[in-house]
Amino acid sequence: MEQVVMGDVRTALVFSDPDDASEAPAHHLSVTIAGPDLRASRQVYEGYDEGFTSLARYFADLATNWRGWNGSRDYESVEGDLRIQADHDGHVNLHVLLWESTVPGGWKVEAEIRLDAGEALTAAAKDLAALVRARLT
Repeated sequence: MEQVVMGDVRTALVFSDPDDASEAPAHHLSVTIAGPDLRASRQVYEGYDEGFTSLARYFADLATNWRGWNGSRDYESVEGDLRIQADHDGHVNLHVLLWESTVPGGWKVEAEIRLDAGEALTAAAKDLAALVRARLT
């Protein structure tokens, strides 16, 4: 699997290019926000032992609770350069912040990505877990 794309016809969140650390969970992942007039990418680092298993668990939790939840559910990478807040209004709305956190005054891009709850979200969560070699059990 080369990449996982989440989004609608307007804006997408793309996960790709995990590090090649054999069977261990990925610790580096390219994250892209893409739209009609925008493309911003960042190599994101998740240095904990479980790597991006935490991101896979985050999306698995959203998929499990596809019927809805109160408030927002949040994810932040270890260096804070990827932040996702999800809320639910019948659809899953991802408020994504991607930024160049390693440079003072680095660039920041924010986008809202709307996902259909249910099968599409479940498939994307499973694909992401496979991409980052997550250990969910």
